[in-house]
Order: sequence, then C-alpha cells, then structure tokens
Amino acid sequence: MLSSCFLAVAALLADGRPTTPWAPAEPVVSVWYRGSPAGTPREDDLAAIRAQGFTGVTWPASQPSGAGDLLKMAVRIGLGVSIHAAPVHLTPPAALTPPERIDIVVSRVTPGQIPALVWRAVGRGARAIAFDPEAASGTGLTDASGRPRPWVAPAAAIARNLTFNARLFYDVRAGPSVALQAPTPAGVDVVLLETARAWVLVSTNTSAVSIKGVVDLPPAVAPALWTSLLDGADMSMLSRPSGPQWTFRLGPGEAGVWAIDK
Repeated sequence: MLSSCFLAVAALLADGRPTTPWAPAEPVVSVWYRGSPAGTPREDDLAAIRAQGFTGVTWPASQPSGAGDLLKMAVRIGLGVSIHAAPVHLTPPAALTPPERIDIVVSRVTPGQIPALVWRAVGRGARAIAFDPEAASGTGLTDASGRPRPWVAPAAAIARNLTFNARLFYDVRAGPSVALQAPTPAGVDVVLLETARAWVLVSTNTSAVSIKGVVDLPPAVAPALWTSLLDGADMSMLSRPSGPQWTFRLGPGEAGVWAIDK
C-alpha cells in the first residue's frame, strides 16, 4: 500500500496540488508533523513518533517540497502519511457527527479530556485521528527537558488500542439504538456498534463532573459478561425480557469501550 502511495503523492505534488495520499481502511492515529526545521522531515523524528505507538503523520500542504522525502522516510519507518491544509479541532458536540478524519489540537483540551472526546468520535465513525501539538519544528512529543508532554500518554494509549483492535474497528458498523434513561446526564453519549460476530459499546463523558447513567439495550444483545477493550475488566448487565439494562459510572473525560461475542 505504501509503495503505491508514494507514486501517487509524487505525481500529484509534481503539479503543486495538495492531496491526501493515504486514506487507511483500518484506524490510524497520527501526529501533525512540520519538520525539523519546518519543511524538512527527519527520519529520527518519525522514528520517535512511531516508537510512541502512533501509526501515521500528518504533513501540512503548505510544505509540498518536503513531502516526497517524508514519504520515503515514512515507508522505512512504517508510518502512514496524509497531507492536509490545516487542523480543524474537534469539539464534543462535533464528535457526535464526526467526519471520518478528525483533528485534536492539544492546546485546546486537557489530557484528561482526550479519551472521551476521541472515543466518542471513533464510536460515531471517525477512523483517522490526528493530534496536533502545534510544534513549528520537531515532533512536539517532548518538552525542553526531554520528558513526554502530558497529552502524549492518553493519545498514545488510544493509538495502541486501535492498532491492537484494528480488525474489529475496521469491521464495526452502527448497531441498534440504545435508550439512556431520563434524566440524561449532560455530556454523556452511549452508542452500540456491531460486527458479524461481536457487539461493541462505547460510552463517553465529556462533562467536567462524574456521572451515573442507566441504559436500556435491545433484546438481541447478550447480558453476559462484557470485556473492556481499555483495561480488560469484566462488566455485567441486568438481564430482562425486554433487553439488558446497564448501569454505568464515568468520571470527567472518561470513556468506556466494551465488547462481547454475539
């Protein structure tokens, strides 16, 4: 895939038109990267991004001269490349109806808000997530002392999880609707997804307070033990003839991602 991607980007950059050379079928989590210095990619930077678990880089269309070298380096490192004009930061309301590709500008969220915001978008169909550290030069992963910046840990955790569960999220589609019992807590979203063999339940809390909610699921869903894709914990539901009922708690910015075989 990446070899043909290079040919495509080389041809399109020849006439100066920006493009998105690689639209991965499986989820990808990338970092906006502008070079070191700006416009000049460095393989060591790409290796550092890959080492954190990210699977792509997003390059600004305003620097077309460096894109060819970037793609050659990315092929060697094992990263995907996309090219875009500028990041458009995702807000919690927009995460309910996201495009397939989203941007998170890290200065506009706290690290604790990242899980809920990103998993909400993934549960609603986003498959390419680009974190922008707004670094004019370098990776933006570390501070002046070389320590990882606070946003890196939650972002990298999502990247690794989506990489490990790539086949599941490639196959997943919207499932039947679920019913949040009133009063519906502000900032809470619960969505049911499915594949031919599994159910996936994504719950998120983008509010600043801890919440408790109750969700009614359709009868086709099993009330047996679900497994968290985030930490491996088990979760059970109340079994009823009308369908399972799930009582859940989420802290500020938290997400829950659960799965069970059909």
